[in-house]
Amino acid sequence: MDTLIFGGLLATLIAMYRETSRTVVLGAWWVMLIAVILLMAHHITSSLALTLSY
Repeated sequence: MDTLIFGGLLATLIAMYRETSRTVVLGAWWVMLIAVILLMAHHITSSLALTLSY
């Protein structure tokens, strides 16, 4: 999960560095934001143990 997030942020940073159009950078940023939200929702709901085990 971390690799996907950092890879997407790196791609966004490269797009900013190459001075591509603002639409491309904003599009990449929004795609990454949505991906992070979906991955975090999946991560939290799939592996969060709400019961205490002794």
